[in-house]
Amino acid sequence: MTEISAEPVDLEPAELTLAPLPVAVLTAPGGPHAIKEDLRQVLAMTADGKLYISPQHVSDPYVMAFMDQLEHKGIDYEVVSASMTEIKTLYQASASRGMKALVETQRQAQVVEFMGDAHRRGASDVHIVVSHDVTRIKYRLYGVLQEVRQEKSDVGREFCAALYNSMCDVSGDYYQPHIAQDARVSRKFVDQLGLYGARVATRPLVDGPLMVMRLLYDDTSKQSFEELGFLPQQIEHFRRLRSLPYGLNLITGPTGSGKSKTLQVNLNALYDETGGSRHILTLEHPPEYPLKANQSPIYAGETWGDGITNAVRLDPDVLMYGELRDLASAQAAYTGAMTGHQSWSTLHTNNVIATIQRLIDMGVADYLVTDPLLTTGIANQSLVPVLCPACRIPLRDHTHGISKDLFARLKQLQIVDQVNLVGEGCSKCRNLGVVDRTVIAETLLTNVKLMDTFTKRSASAARRYWVNEMGGITKIAHGIMKVTSGEVDPRDAELFAGPLDFDRQLMEQSDV
Repeated sequence: MTEISAEPVDLEPAELTLAPLPVAVLTAPGGPHAIKEDLRQVLAMTADGKLYISPQHVSDPYVMAFMDQLEHKGIDYEVVSASMTEIKTLYQASASRGMKALVETQRQAQVVEFMGDAHRRGASDVHIVVSHDVTRIKYRLYGVLQEVRQEKSDVGREFCAALYNSMCDVSGDYYQPHIAQDARVSRKFVDQLGLYGARVATRPLVDGPLMVMRLLYDDTSKQSFEELGFLPQQIEHFRRLRSLPYGLNLITGPTGSGKSKTLQVNLNALYDETGGSRHILTLEHPPEYPLKANQSPIYAGETWGDGITNAVRLDPDVLMYGELRDLASAQAAYTGAMTGHQSWSTLHTNNVIATIQRLIDMGVADYLVTDPLLTTGIANQSLVPVLCPACRIPLRDHTHGISKDLFARLKQLQIVDQVNLVGEGCSKCRNLGVVDRTVIAETLLTNVKLMDTFTKRSASAARRYWVNEMGGITKIAHGIMKVTSGEVDPRDAELFAGPLDFDRQLMEQSDV
């Protein structure tokens, strides 16, 4: 539902302060929502999603028709009351302070528009998928891709070129649709849109290019493990790992599973618990989220080895490596742990035990990976959508909505009466049926017996030992808890974590 602010906006013609840089007025001539001159006297829409309207003209049929057009296109906005003089000032400031330089082309303005729309909806990623006849623009909302608009194929190619060539920091490079490329959106644009940052990756497909933008938020809404959705036992495990003097701790999971957010909450908790008395130093390629730490990038030409050699000379107590992407970064992380530092990083793996094998497959020496004094802790997590409390529906009244196999699994777990499914959507959830995402996770504090079981028997045997002897709570088990509470659709739990009976199957296996 569009919000209307009753308070008039206070703008001075001499100094417009709507954003760190001039905000593009999308209704200006040549803009993506250009309107006629008489309507521009009473209305202005800016790229940050604000629709400034003269209070005397809110009910004007032309104003209402424009608002209907925006809603029909699925564009979110916030109505702000402004005088006609203030609206005129917006248009003047846009022209006089370099809008043409900031938004050089119509395509660039359209990119700014849909990036702003994605930001307002809370999307984590924006996909531009160009085929031979159409361009599809998709947002990832609460972990699920949704198509939001279509354009002609040529328009999509122009979007990609405008974004990469004129909106990204790319040291002399230019957009080449036939090869894979990576870039970051320039600071002036992410500031304008209210983002912390935005990464861009491209790859040629059979029918045309694919460009994906990862939107990075300075999200202050969830700053504790409880708010993220972790269990008390898991929170205690993180607290224990923060108290250790040295060792490598990894937060793992698939792409888009919230690893960096968990790492942010954890390191900020460490800073707060120690009153800032420990030097937390990061090596990131590049920094993505703000931390209560000294954040440093791996600069051009610097290797991970160079970075760690320099870092240990800077008197750190805690080292954080943004992501273990290859052998060099993994070896750097273990070097930090071996030189007496508490070290943290992220890695893409399926579960906590699989992380041990993944590190070995990357080339890290077995004796380092399986030493519980070096590999001290592992967490694995996924994010699942949280059902809208207002429109979720009970499974017992809608059993036709799920497969027979899933119903059988829920019946075996004896939780059919507690389960809810996603509803059709309502005004509370923007017709999505979900309102948030929550963590389902598993955490492991390593020990000698676990590592010995992994080395001498198998990964499956080590996982069974962790569950049966160490009381480990698996990600599946955590997912079942959230399904049982009615907050997560069981179909989403299985989509992001696996079949709900997967643990039982594993526990019934015997070593070969």
